[in-house]
Amino acid sequence: MPANNSSESTSVVNSQPHICPKCGFENHSSAIYCEICFYPLDPSRSFAHQQPIPQPQSTQKLSTSAPSLRQELRKPSVISGLAVLSLAIALWVNYFITGQPQYLTSGDGEQDLALYDSMNQVRDVPKGLFSYGGALYFASLVAHGMNDAIQSAHPNFALRYTKPNNQDLGYSNGIKMLLDGELSFAFNGRSLIDREHSQAKLRNMTLQQIPIAIDGVVFFGNRQTQIVGLSLNQVEAIFSGKITNWQQLGGTNLPITPVMLAPENIEILGLTNLDDIPQSTQYTDNYTLALRKVIATPGAIAFASASLVQQQQLIKIFGLASSNSSNYVFPFRSTGEPNLELFQNGKYPLTRRLFLVIRQDGTPDRLAGKAYAEMLLSSQGQEIVRQAGFVPLYGD
Repeated sequence: MPANNSSESTSVVNSQPHICPKCGFENHSSAIYCEICFYPLDPSRSFAHQQPIPQPQSTQKLSTSAPSLRQELRKPSVISGLAVLSLAIALWVNYFITGQPQYLTSGDGEQDLALYDSMNQVRDVPKGLFSYGGALYFASLVAHGMNDAIQSAHPNFALRYTKPNNQDLGYSNGIKMLLDGELSFAFNGRSLIDREHSQAKLRNMTLQQIPIAIDGVVFFGNRQTQIVGLSLNQVEAIFSGKITNWQQLGGTNLPITPVMLAPENIEILGLTNLDDIPQSTQYTDNYTLALRKVIATPGAIAFASASLVQQQQLIKIFGLASSNSSNYVFPFRSTGEPNLELFQNGKYPLTRRLFLVIRQDGTPDRLAGKAYAEMLLSSQGQEIVRQAGFVPLYGD
């Protein structure tokens, strides 16, 4: 009888499943090693003293437990969990592949600029009121919503236009205001010159110029002017005082009245001698006044960014040809919008790169300039650049 009781007791113990403490698999009651992970099982619940240590299970042995594992994987809760995990991994990979910005590296010690998709992504945007100024082509950017978009993305980053007290709207004066601390950043219609870099060095700072767009320079005049187009050498002759009457160009006997914002602007035409500017030239404080002056003055002629004179019906837009040519290229489409394709492929004879100039001096102005530049260069900002009438340099 005692022997029979012992046998029954042993049979009950060994009939219970042998659960692996490592992977949780329910092994046979006589198992010494887990059939899945081969982890040693509790010897007190097996016949370790009666059986040799088994080798890793054969394929046939594993096949007996495989259906149980497959059944577990087929449970709706497990399938749902795997789907969520796969989606999380996909989003994580997508973030690190497409969510990270590209960087513009200057290579001369200046801080790299990030190219984001939207203005909201721009980091380290300072709080406060920051001044900007310089070349007036920024007016088109503001009119097409650049500042509004920035304000929406970063409400604590406030901007204000600062007009020069001396009414000097030349590019040099805009950079001077930046060096003197009157501006946090400045728009510029040309590259910085050596003298401006030297002046910055004397103030223990450097200036970083950032290309932001390509612009087409448009010549326009009073609607009474009979001339259809001009060549580059002809406009140079007009603004250097060599041609003073429209009759010299095949038009009526009418004096030519050049209109400009600042004498320095003739650099756009490749002219540098300010003494050659004709005495009849009239100057205005902004392009709105320049437009009014041209509209009201028979024989008047001026030039400006295509973005600033688009959709104007009361002026005459001249076609422009290369020097000594009459193959005129017109800068606007029939809808009145700038023909950006001509500016981009270089078929229009006079284009220029536009720049944003920021301070590199460790001040909040540097942070403001960098933040503004990154918002302007973002995909969202460059789309506004395109809508304003410029050729964007970055993005699609």
